[in-house]
Amino acid sequence: MTDNPKAMAKKGINDGRITAHHVSDDIKTCDHKLVSGDSKAYPQDRNSDVTTSIYKENLTCPQCGKSTIHAEFPDHYEAWIKCSSCGFFMGMSKDEWHSMENSPNLNEKIKKMARKLKILS
Repeated sequence: MTDNPKAMAKKGINDGRITAHHVSDDIKTCDHKLVSGDSKAYPQDRNSDVTTSIYKENLTCPQCGKSTIHAEFPDHYEAWIKCSSCGFFMGMSKDEWHSMENSPNLNEKIKKMARKLKILS
């Protein structure tokens, strides 16, 4: 008896215990190309900066109070909150950003997280 799976499969096909799977000529010659809608889309994927919440609320800086704050997404794992007026910066995971973004009072949640991280007093 052999331990080789390919040899065992051939033996099974030859003695009638296993039926062979035949691939049609149409499938063999088929040109498989990705269709534009085949790629997965993730809710956190961003190509641009975010300056408003999903509730159309302008983001305001928890430090200076101006609406010059925006969220950047440098990769698939991080979100950065930056203010161009006062230089405020806070980093977080995309999961944290996504849970905050999908809830009301986003500005309050940003401020609360900044206090928790001891960025604000």
